[in-house]
Amino acid sequence: MARRQPTDTRISIADTAEGLRILMPCRKSWFVICFLAFWLCGWAVAEVMVANQFLKGDSPPEGELFMLAWFGVWTVGGVVAMYAWLWQLMGKEMLTVRGQTFKIRRDIGGFGFDKEFTLGQMRDLRIRSAGSSPLDFSSSFQLWGIGGGVVTFDCGERTYRFGAGLDEAEATRIVTAIRQRFRISESSPGILSS
Repeated sequence: MARRQPTDTRISIADTAEGLRILMPCRKSWFVICFLAFWLCGWAVAEVMVANQFLKGDSPPEGELFMLAWFGVWTVGGVVAMYAWLWQLMGKEMLTVRGQTFKIRRDIGGFGFDKEFTLGQMRDLRIRSAGSSPLDFSSSFQLWGIGGGVVTFDCGERTYRFGAGLDEAEATRIVTAIRQRFRISESSPGILSS
């Protein structure tokens, strides 16, 4: 029987001058990276060919509306696939807790989106499995590594997730690090302090 050696963690947790900072690089799937690279090559060829047909006026008049609709859906699909591919290559989630601000940033090569929350309004920080539902739009992106997450909390009347691709041990480390430094209410908004 082969012995398995523990692997180094991908995440880093640090207390900085800006507050608690947690860095969670994307868990790479080489199958997804290769598949999307191949698919994007085919996507680019079809995108150029259909665009050329429109520009030259070669599209059949009776099918022009269908081709325009197809081109729109195809373009959106390609943008989503490009985002997923770039996320797999260099994506990371960054969590910063400073004062009463809890900020989650999804970053790809220096560009990203921030979500900010007030610690006093957050409650019930927990680990939940990243189960997918066919009725939940964001969970459909979990296969590509860009949706949801296993660390969950409630804020207001909504539930938020982060930590896409974390395993249970990594998620436990993150939740423990946050709870050691900040008190987050278990059931309703309440007293939070650092």
